[in-house]
Amino acid sequence: MTAEQEFGRRIKGAIIGTIEGAGEITESAVGSVSSLIQRTIKETGESGAAVGGLAVGAVRGTVSAAGSVVGMTALTAAESLGAVVKATSDVATSVGNAAKAAVIGTVRGTSEAGGEALGAVGETSRGAVREASSVGADITAAAVGAVEGAIQISKETALNVEEAASAAATGAVEAAGEISDAAAYRVRKAVEGTIQGTKVVVNTAVGREDPKDQGPSQ
Repeated sequence: MTAEQEFGRRIKGAIIGTIEGAGEITESAVGSVSSLIQRTIKETGESGAAVGGLAVGAVRGTVSAAGSVVGMTALTAAESLGAVVKATSDVATSVGNAAKAAVIGTVRGTSEAGGEALGAVGETSRGAVREASSVGADITAAAVGAVEGAIQISKETALNVEEAASAAATGAVEAAGEISDAAAYRVRKAVEGTIQGTKVVVNTAVGREDPKDQGPSQ
């Protein structure tokens, strides 16, 4: 097991213990989850550039806890189509909040360790989309959550809010592009525009065109 995987495992285990009573990661739980991630990064003793690699482990553990553990609990308990729809919506909300908490906690921890905060935003956002996809969760919810986390953390650090939001959005779209052109287009539509009063610009050509408009390949 790599250091990144071990870190993700630690984060996931800690978060499961934090949210198992509520069964989901609510908006009010974002603060406690992000603080847990920040503290865990600090406990590793890593510093500078080395801590940047922990961003991937942090978001994997957080989104995995929300998607696979919270998701299975909610969907297993659902007894009707309506309940399944609600459970799916609840899981998407938890995944979005997980991504938001992961960005906030990772940037705080990275900044304390002397790492590059803007790079951590992009890496965490990429990881959120990849992990959401791997557990079958809503990748657009993860992407929007990551952008919201970037906006929030920029307001308490030296990060420029537009640059942070752009880094998160770009990372999310690029990660979605690894899944499919349709996924990239869907995520780009979700994050490009205005979120929480901040203009979000995606700095990549990935996902710019709707695959349905491109017609069959020649």
